[in-house]
Amino acid sequence: MNYFELIAWLGIGSSHPGGFPATRQNLIALQLKAEDYVLDAGCGSGLTACYIAKIVGCKIMGIDINPIMIEKAKKRAEKEGVSHLVSFEIADVYHLPYQDNSFNVIVAESITVFLDKLNVYQEFYRVLKPHGKVADLEMVLLKELPLPIQKQMEECFGSGTNPLLYEEWINTLADAGFEEVSIKNPQSMRNNSNTILSELKNDWLLLKDLPLKIKNQPGLYKRLQRNANFMKKNLYYFGFGLITGCKPEPKPKPALKKGIRKWFRSFFHKEH
Repeated sequence: MNYFELIAWLGIGSSHPGGFPATRQNLIALQLKAEDYVLDAGCGSGLTACYIAKIVGCKIMGIDINPIMIEKAKKRAEKEGVSHLVSFEIADVYHLPYQDNSFNVIVAESITVFLDKLNVYQEFYRVLKPHGKVADLEMVLLKELPLPIQKQMEECFGSGTNPLLYEEWINTLADAGFEEVSIKNPQSMRNNSNTILSELKNDWLLLKDLPLKIKNQPGLYKRLQRNANFMKKNLYYFGFGLITGCKPEPKPKPALKKGIRKWFRSFFHKEH
């Protein structure tokens, strides 16, 4: 069972850096409006999408590649009374099943770090409306990882795990076409573990069947403990922040030079 499958099986909705406190902080910075149409890319069990629906009242599409997560997200939306605002479906962020210029805002939390970042951001760019925003909460490197620690990280979280330095995150989003790119709420990973744990305990959907799963899977606790120990030992290498950017208005096609325009007008005048 890889890291993504483990998170889906457990139903953890706030496995991203900073946990749900970081989500709330970032949403304040985003200032979403009721008329916005939001895409929650990699929605997991729907914790963030349902929270946005309740506090903002806007419409949200949540997508995840894992069917288990989508099933849990739909149950959460129904239980929390926001099914009229939130929809969930299985989809791949590399090939979003939506037309160009569909969304006002795209939020993502700790998915791009595991993926081909430029391809994901280019797809986000495509489905955003002009002036639309992307807001991606991701792990950030505070300094380059030594090779042994890089290998340990990949053993814990998967071979595609690749956090970037702050500047590299900004450059990648800019390379995808976004403007006004910045990092909001940058933080160190230090001393966040207790906060994240307390927030997970408040997630009723997670608590519903987690104790039984741990009891039936004796090796599960050791697996979780290994990942936790890696982060605790290497916290000073990692931080996190909200990577944001804005899709600009499409640039107008360059006008014909004055001399060429004059020639065309003269040519058609003679013909007629």
